[in-house]
Amino acid sequence: MPPDLKFIIDLTHKYRAIDRDMYYPNSNKAENDAEHTFQLVLVAWHIIETNKIPLNQEKVFKLCLSHDLVEIHSGDVPLWGSSSKSHDEKSEREQKALLKLKEDFSPNTEIVSSIEEYKARTSDEAKFVYALDKLIPYTNQVFIEGKVWKNHGVTLQQVVDIHLKHALVSPYLSQYFYTIVDLLKKDPERYFGRN
Repeated sequence: MPPDLKFIIDLTHKYRAIDRDMYYPNSNKAENDAEHTFQLVLVAWHIIETNKIPLNQEKVFKLCLSHDLVEIHSGDVPLWGSSSKSHDEKSEREQKALLKLKEDFSPNTEIVSSIEEYKARTSDEAKFVYALDKLIPYTNQVFIEGKVWKNHGVTLQQVVDIHLKHALVSPYLSQYFYTIVDLLKKDPERYFGRN
């Protein structure tokens, strides 16, 4: 088998093996990183096209596809239910993972550059993908009636405090965040239980 083909196919298998703290509606099946990434790309494409957002779509798609690749080497750290130590160490682990990916992908530096651009949010496209990456799990919680939030005893105020700061990263997505917050406020017990 050609080494470059073997490498990238193996990488996709590793990526699919990373489970996230998110579930399918009406199921206990956890989403994996590959499924999350597919949803991110498709939603980005739809929102950009529907709203005629003046972003470079190819760049957006590449940012979407590469944004979580570091998790192949660092693992995923869920926002809810992880220790503060895990969150504190996340950045360091992801930086080490990025160095490993630089080795893995050499001489293809475009994928690594895309990851770095996403992390630094140095373009409107990167800011859009960053905000969308935060918006989608938030939206998925509506579909699963707050299952993850309920599992971890998360309150509406915690969600508002943490997630709304992401709404300001990309002006193209702010209204989506505010609309979802309004929905959550109308029936907090449905999404957060009685905490």
